[in-house]
Amino acid sequence: MTTTAETDQLPRHARKPAPRGRKVRRIIGNVLGSLLMTVGAGMLVLTLTAPQTIEQGYGHVRGAVNDVSASVSEAQGVLPSVALGVQGGQDELDWCDGTFIEMVSYQSAENVPPVYAAHNNCGGDVVLNWTVGTQLTIDGRPGTYEVVEVRNTEKHWVTTDELVGLQGELALQSCFYGENRMQFVGLELVQS
Repeated sequence: MTTTAETDQLPRHARKPAPRGRKVRRIIGNVLGSLLMTVGAGMLVLTLTAPQTIEQGYGHVRGAVNDVSASVSEAQGVLPSVALGVQGGQDELDWCDGTFIEMVSYQSAENVPPVYAAHNNCGGDVVLNWTVGTQLTIDGRPGTYEVVEVRNTEKHWVTTDELVGLQGELALQSCFYGENRMQFVGLELVQS
């Protein structure tokens, strides 16, 4: 019987051939490794050259995950729920604490309900697929709320005039991934 060290010293034609299964696994491993490296390189190139496209794709995946989660919850009789946070501005919004921040900048606008905002990547994206009629609960508030209006605006250079007349006793807001758009959903208490 020869040891591995002795086998390595034998000329190639005198060595036992490797078992077929090991060769096949090595070939498959090499092919899969090459494929993963190619996909990774492609993703890197896309990330560097088209970051908004990647962000939009991520947003579509997150939206699909949110929809599935909502469907499962609804099947179990559980409504989506959001938490409202403190009053503030951009600094408080950037805390990303999982709450919707009451935006002080909207408080002076007439005929605009209180607006609570959250970054899409901090839990705010849950509102992006909501439509009129979607029901939810608000942590710490009794009853069921319903989306009574959905309004999309541009993200930049927009004034509160775009929100005048938004229906509901309060509104939730978040931005779409990789787009110059944000969504406001007006909520009304429908069941206490």
